[in-house]
Amino acid sequence: MLGGVQNPFVYAKPVPPNELIDRHDEMQKLLSLFHGGHNCRLSAPRRYGKTSLVHAVRAKAELEGTATVYVNFYGILSVEEAVARLELGYRDLRGPLARWVAGKLASMRVSVSTPVGALTVGGSSSRPAAEAALLQLLELPRQLFERSGERVLVCFDEFQEVLSPRTPIDGAIRSVIEQHYNEAGYIFAGSHPGMMRALFDDRERPFYGQARAVPLAALSSEDLAEFIGARFEDSGRDVGDALGPLLDVARGHPQRAILLAHFLWEATGRGERADETTFTDALEAVDQELHEAFDRSWRGMADGERRALAAVVWSGGRPTRSQALGTVDVARSTVVEALVRLRDEGHLTELDGGWLFIDPLFERWVAQGRLEG
Repeated sequence: MLGGVQNPFVYAKPVPPNELIDRHDEMQKLLSLFHGGHNCRLSAPRRYGKTSLVHAVRAKAELEGTATVYVNFYGILSVEEAVARLELGYRDLRGPLARWVAGKLASMRVSVSTPVGALTVGGSSSRPAAEAALLQLLELPRQLFERSGERVLVCFDEFQEVLSPRTPIDGAIRSVIEQHYNEAGYIFAGSHPGMMRALFDDRERPFYGQARAVPLAALSSEDLAEFIGARFEDSGRDVGDALGPLLDVARGHPQRAILLAHFLWEATGRGERADETTFTDALEAVDQELHEAFDRSWRGMADGERRALAAVVWSGGRPTRSQALGTVDVARSTVVEALVRLRDEGHLTELDGGWLFIDPLFERWVAQGRLEG
């Protein structure tokens, strides 16, 4: 914080709906699909503002009088943990139905314990009890509809994690919610492209073809420029000539653009105008901030994946060309296999016949030779 004014660029957590940059079209699409009786899936790389968008859709729906439920499945390892997340989601229900839900949860005769807490209501914890609790909680939208006569919007965030328990629970979820026609609409959001594709594009999985895809693209430079410039101005600063280089480096990545703006704001005193030198200082601070995380991610990759990423950088997005393969000393088959894994894990995307890093700052780190910070 400089000059007693708080840094307006929040990059480390989902932002409130009023801080969402653009996404108007995606929000309207999600709401339109819900009102039309369609389930939809929102698949985007991590840090692309997916969760912020989901909460903005919820806020808009609640203003229209719709009850909404948000459940985050991130990191679950068991049916028990899935049940606990569902219970937390329904306990957060707002509006006139909240009291009824609280009473309903209290009356459920199930017992489910987790390593970090418990939903414990009678009986002894067991796999059958957890599965029964899961099915009961998944039926709540139908019961809410019976009380209110209004469809419920249910948002399942990090939905790919339902594949993580030893016995995946996507089949159990599908078996219940496929019976919800007028009673509820579902948004399935996920940040692991490969697992989301496995859930919805694999003919062998229960959710095959069960939700309309809504893509989340990079932000436009125009929207980012307006957002960043206005917040500099509101806090007594001028983004000045630093804005162009910032947009070039960020390449439309929502969180990375705000991260860069955060450090640029820190480097710009109140009443000052930022320039390219200011941005260079801010970028150096960002490099230092991210080095440890990038290094940890790099060391956690297979050798073929590391070489494939380096080949993407050195070849301008054409890593299977002979010159690129020779530069990183790797076989074409190894790179091809690694590229698919890196795409599925959300590191790369295919564009115009080539490959592009999703995170421009990770690309910068790889391009600089993974130097020690």
